[in-house]
Amino acid sequence: MRYSKLFGKARHDAPADANSKNAELLTQAGFVEKQSAGVYNFLPLGLRVLKKVNQIIREEMDSIDGQEILMPTLHLRKIWKDTGRDDSMEDVLYRTTGTGDQEYVLGPSHEEVVTPLVKKYTKSYKDLPVAVYQIQTKFRDEPRAKSGLLRGREFGMKDLYSFHLTEEDLEAYYERAKDAYLRVYERCGLKAYVIEASGGAFTDKFSHEFSVETPAGEDTIIICEKCETAQNLEVASGKVVDPDQAKEKEEALEEVDTDRGFSIADMAKAWDIPAWKILKTVVYQVEGGGLLGVCIRGDLSVNAHKLEKYVGKALRAASPDTLKKAGLAQGFISPIGSPEGLSFVGDHSIKNVKNFATGANAPKKDYLNANIGRDFQIDDFVDLAEVKGAFKCSTCDKALKEMTAVEAGNIFKLGTKFSQDAGFAVTDNEGKKIPVIMGCYGIGNTRLVGTIVEASHDENGIVWPKSVAPYGVHLITLGKDPAVAERADELYEKLMEEGVEVLYDDRNDSAGVKFKDADLIGVPLRMVLSERTLKEDSVEWKERAEKDPKNVKIGNVVKEVLKFFSL
Repeated sequence: MRYSKLFGKARHDAPADANSKNAELLTQAGFVEKQSAGVYNFLPLGLRVLKKVNQIIREEMDSIDGQEILMPTLHLRKIWKDTGRDDSMEDVLYRTTGTGDQEYVLGPSHEEVVTPLVKKYTKSYKDLPVAVYQIQTKFRDEPRAKSGLLRGREFGMKDLYSFHLTEEDLEAYYERAKDAYLRVYERCGLKAYVIEASGGAFTDKFSHEFSVETPAGEDTIIICEKCETAQNLEVASGKVVDPDQAKEKEEALEEVDTDRGFSIADMAKAWDIPAWKILKTVVYQVEGGGLLGVCIRGDLSVNAHKLEKYVGKALRAASPDTLKKAGLAQGFISPIGSPEGLSFVGDHSIKNVKNFATGANAPKKDYLNANIGRDFQIDDFVDLAEVKGAFKCSTCDKALKEMTAVEAGNIFKLGTKFSQDAGFAVTDNEGKKIPVIMGCYGIGNTRLVGTIVEASHDENGIVWPKSVAPYGVHLITLGKDPAVAERADELYEKLMEEGVEVLYDDRNDSAGVKFKDADLIGVPLRMVLSERTLKEDSVEWKERAEKDPKNVKIGNVVKEVLKFFSL
């Protein structure tokens, strides 16, 4: 492609509203153009990258027996009402009304469509397992569409659905899909971590996410670099580092007056103790009525997701008015002397601590030397702590690392939720009617483009991996000597004949402009022809990821390029 003819050239002004590197660089380099928040045009350069990402995905889905189909984005709203997700996903659903007041949904996902579709073509258990996938546009009315391609309102998605007779068969396919996903990311030049995560709106079981480290990510993941295990902060667990209290004895409980403030830091300062020696009690309002007290070490925080999963109902921190009505003094709450009927659960972190400082359920009063079992009781001990700070790996005892990451894909064991809603059951080989078991597997292909840029750029622009770069070679001419242009034209044609994708900058611009644009666009290999190189019968050869160029004889260029790309 001659750059002079390219639609959507690089521009030297960064978009004013760009809040991520992928939004900034992809727009500036001429890959995408934002129409509105979370909605992007893909220009020729961007579409070339997206097609290559899609091809990698297709090859890996085909390798695990996925069959490509294409489903509509316009769904009857009725099928979403039938599964209950018209309500559970109402905040992000785009709804519209057509002829005859027929109600529709713009598809944010396709479980409601694919399940009855596969049901129609599944006559018996002998037709299972089956796996179908599509690469299709999705729509979600995200309240905060930001970070360029990482969070869109209209976006591309590869979604694969598998259908099985047994849990064992689903489990085996699930592991095949997990391996295929890791190959996708590796082929796209990414290091992805497999993360245990919440099932969200799709399943009440755990799922797995594939996360890539980047400052632009919206997720926090906890990893053990030794064991190579990783978890989303929502569900992460670890081994809390217990304080050394081997020689400390239980002291007598003491009620004391205090003028301290309400915070843990205020309490630690008042009694000259570390935060871990404070018993922090947080009271929650449970959906449907009732209060629940949660006790945890003062240096740790309650993980709301874990707590809600344990209780099985929605929760919110009790308001000051609610606490007052319940006879609890804000900032001085404790399981000691608490109102009758208030139950307490404790995080495992408090089990091995002696002589806690805690509130005394009255303003300006604390207890010192409070001990579990002797001074107060806990109804149940649960893993409720947010894994930050004083935690190590449960397997190897290595300190856990916190990392900001972007979710680049996810897989779910759906079980029978959608098949039961659709009445999708088959008769097994024993004549028993059983609901079909499902799995679903998603990769945001447009998000993946943005993720690659977030993970692979420098101060000058994008650094594309060879596998997904819009072109392999960025050929540049310098000067106005006709002989330079003639030789460059010859080289361009030879490379194209060998199947090498070449972006040929034939503009009459300065070296500075051309080099700046080349770095911004990020093609893996830059080759420069000039009067100087022509005199040496060579080209200047520079790999995008390398600092310094070298000279290669023109007669050897094609061979070296083919070797570089392993063609």
